Amino acid sequence: MAENDWDLETDLVVVGGGGCGLLAAFAAGRRGIEVIVLEKDTRLGSNTALSSGSIQAAGTRYQRAAGIEDIPEQLAADILAKNHGQADPEIVLALCRKSKAIVDVFVDEVGIPLILNTDAGRAGQSVFRLHNPAGRSGAHLIRALRDALARLPNVTLADQLPGAGLIADERGGVVGVLAGADELERIRARKVLLACDGFGANRDLLRRYIPEVAAGDYIGAQGNTGDGIRWGLELGAAVDFMSGYQGHGYVCAGYGTRLAPEVPLLGGIMVNVNGDRFAREDQGYSEFAPVVLAQPRGLAIEIFDQRIYDVVAKTEHFQSTVESGALRTAGTIEELASAFAIDPARARASLEEYNAAAAHGGGDRLGRELFGPPLRAPFYGATITGALAHTQGGLRVDLQARVQRE
Repeated sequence: MAENDWDLETDLVVVGGGGCGLLAAFAAGRRGIEVIVLEKDTRLGSNTALSSGSIQAAGTRYQRAAGIEDIPEQLAADILAKNHGQADPEIVLALCRKSKAIVDVFVDEVGIPLILNTDAGRAGQSVFRLHNPAGRSGAHLIRALRDALARLPNVTLADQLPGAGLIADERGGVVGVLAGADELERIRARKVLLACDGFGANRDLLRRYIPEVAAGDYIGAQGNTGDGIRWGLELGAAVDFMSGYQGHGYVCAGYGTRLAPEVPLLGGIMVNVNGDRFAREDQGYSEFAPVVLAQPRGLAIEIFDQRIYDVVAKTEHFQSTVESGALRTAGTIEELASAFAIDPARARASLEEYNAAAAHGGGDRLGRELFGPPLRAPFYGATITGALAHTQGGLRVDLQARVQRE
């Protein structure tokens, strides 16, 4: 391509304005690098904005203040155990070794306070290590990052301007980006960073790589259509772990809101539409998604008490669930069961089964290992189902995040 064929030139183009892309743009911008961030559609949001804003990090100031000992190697071991080795262990460890620095950058440079969540852990984590903004909403992280970038004159946020493809030279090296929808602009860049997330909103790619979730609900950002992956494949890039995904087993059916992952870890139980417990509730919300979908009508009722309600009520996601009308409450388990048209006697039997195991700290028929105190009235409940939250595979990269060819 001739020198005068370019519409714009810059040091770095970041394709995608979610948490990853904005943080990368900030890291480059504060070093004086000229950056253009292409964001497809801010109205569609990002998975970071839709998330609880949880940052897993090891060895942070907040952990030390809480008396928690943690190291990147343990964080990496926990991740690989939880995903059954479905990730490159060297890259996982490299990311874990940077995790403390990410917390420091958010707090000290982006300027957003974080707290260590010690209300409840996450399945598979050996210590408390989730760091969240106030309200436990990722939207706060996005707003803080955008505000921080607005203070950098060398960074341009190009909203509503999607990336449309990569421009390569005769040797196949990426030298720029096509941007726009109808009239395309050619942006020359010394480096291009793809932060386009996954392909949860692309049914064709789901059918190709993760057929078991292709027909189900997707609750992630609707702009995640696999653009960066497709562009990479066109240039001969390799892909890895394309069948990997995170599900969500606590999506309020018919409402689209979510119950907090802390609910079952604090002692909440699940019953199916027959009123029966059907699986250990503490196995993790991603693993629980297909378990719920395998139940009659693909539904379950999540039941918890006032103690648990009071813990999770501080989160914005849970507040949205309450405001949506998805939650029911009752003074007895039989009344709650009737509100969901399930057998009151079987719901009572399920509650008593859990309470007996909780009182003894074990011996649960379904193998549950984490218990809170026995559940007590008043009770709360919501009809839940499983859904796809986001895909996790993508272009193969090395330890410097450079895309690799087949």
